[in-house]
Amino acid sequence: MKTTIFRYILSAFLLTSFSAVEAQILKNIKKKIEKKTEETIDNIINSEAEPQSKQPDNSTSNKKTSNKVGPFQNLQVMEYDYARGEEIIFTDDFNADSLGLMASKWTSNGNGAVRKVEIVDGKWLELFDDNTYKIKQLVKLPEAFTIEFDLLTTSDDKGKFVVDFGFDYQKGIGQHYYLAYQNPVNIQASYWFNKFDFASKEVLPKKRSEVSANMSYFINDVMKVKIKVQGNKMNVYANDFKLLDTEMIDPMTKKYFYIALNNDDPSAKVYISNFRIDKIRD
Repeated sequence: MKTTIFRYILSAFLLTSFSAVEAQILKNIKKKIEKKTEETIDNIINSEAEPQSKQPDNSTSNKKTSNKVGPFQNLQVMEYDYARGEEIIFTDDFNADSLGLMASKWTSNGNGAVRKVEIVDGKWLELFDDNTYKIKQLVKLPEAFTIEFDLLTTSDDKGKFVVDFGFDYQKGIGQHYYLAYQNPVNIQASYWFNKFDFASKEVLPKKRSEVSANMSYFINDVMKVKIKVQGNKMNVYANDFKLLDTEMIDPMTKKYFYIALNNDDPSAKVYISNFRIDKIRD
């Protein structure tokens, strides 16, 4: 009898213990599920609330504000609207020229030499201090045209040099243009004074303006220069930045392109390449 009672009590105790253990297990499982659910919900909420900064933004507004970086921190934002002319008038990459000699299609008041440069491909015309350069052959510029060239500058110093380019009325070159801004139309890239200077005597009143720039951005690198002339308007671009868009030109005058160098930096070298002129068709 006592054995039976003992077995009954033992069975009841075990049943109760198993029930308590199962209850505890279920309770723990429930807590884990609830915690996992809360974490999942939090992740969803956070992902929806976070800005999509990792996604590339190709909106127009971002493209317009791109002028606020790089060399032109204070440049008023202007649309980059350059389009090359449709008909080639003149092109020269100096590949047909011998190294160490003056480029065959160009002339100057003194010196020039075709070089290869370690940091870039192709051949380059090295510009010398106190020298102005023009295309040797007769190239008549139409009323509407584009000009492109690559301007490469290297220096170990702060870049104490100035590059002028623009248009005058003489085909040849007899002397260096020390004061190039006095020519009919001139653009000055002053690495020395950190600015671009624009001057024109072809319009009334005469125009002269400047754009501040951190020119160290372009030293030991290539600046892609583009000029568009259409009617009396001239646009000027450096890389992907539009620097000028105004009346600078008298379309009735004959024009010849020039480029000139004033260099007080013994370590500096200045080159041009990939030069081309294209006519804009009506």
